[in-house]
Amino acid sequence: MPAGRIDRFFSANRELGNFLEQVDALVRGASDVGPGELRAIGRLLEIMAPEFGEASHAVSADAALQAQIQEYVGNLRALQASLEQVRCVMFARLTQIDAARQHMEGLQGWANAYRQTA
Repeated sequence: MPAGRIDRFFSANRELGNFLEQVDALVRGASDVGPGELRAIGRLLEIMAPEFGEASHAVSADAALQAQIQEYVGNLRALQASLEQVRCVMFARLTQIDAARQHMEGLQGWANAYRQTA
């Protein structure tokens, strides 16, 4: 069983690492993170929660498993900070979209006023 558990943690760590890289690229403006990626990470966390609970309570002498668990814990901590960054980027984009909408509404008002006077 430890080999399968190690593989699951290794895979989860790889997925979390890839997501953290995507978020870093998002913050730099070099990439996007869409709802699909967020849902995939959510599913991963749901799947790994019971696995993590079992593994953290089990006394294991397997150094490879312990290393994967420690890496997973580090990735979860980094994920918490990364999700805050995603929230900030989303808020900034929402603000930009709202400003662009207001600009377009202002232009529409000017165009309507011009039509009425012409």
